[in-house]
Amino acid sequence: MTAGTVALDLDGTLIDCRERQVAVARALVPALDGDRFWAAKRDGATTRAALEALGVAVADAAAAASGWAAAIEDDEWLALDAPLPGAVEALAALRAAGRRLVVVTARRRGDAVGPQLERLGLRALVDAVEVVSPRDPARGKAPILRTHAAAALIGDTESDAAAAAAAGVRFLAVGTGQRSPRFLAARALTPVYADVGAAARAL
Repeated sequence: MTAGTVALDLDGTLIDCRERQVAVARALVPALDGDRFWAAKRDGATTRAALEALGVAVADAAAAASGWAAAIEDDEWLALDAPLPGAVEALAALRAAGRRLVVVTARRRGDAVGPQLERLGLRALVDAVEVVSPRDPARGKAPILRTHAAAALIGDTESDAAAAAAAGVRFLAVGTGQRSPRFLAARALTPVYADVGAAARAL
């Protein structure tokens, strides 16, 4: 592939959001097994379904899932995020190869994305940051990919794959985030790269 624009998802692709997601869940359900909760989400469960699968009563799971969604982007929880291993190096390598880099993320608080990227040392490595509604991220991301004439999207979920397909761009799946390699492979989103560095090298 010739040089061009590469779009990258944020949560689970460039940054590790596991600690934040588990911490918010445990704040609402203190006895929760965080490892099992995260594994259920990586296997495709919603927050509510993951809680129910771990034995939380239906009504309590619904209330906790609502509270989780309301709190997940609060500054105190965002402070738990960190760059995934190799993310900084992958962005630097793509830039060195002449790529234009665009972060495309689904967040409720668009105002918090830029400061977080600055704090994590990622903002200076990307050319643009786009934020879409988390209600339908695939629908939101597709036109942005077209606007930026992206050649590829690196992401970690089926919604990222759907956005890439809708925009007619190449999708590279990474198994570091919201969905496990098994989940992605079962949906024919292969190959699944070990991390964003491996996906960057594939470009």
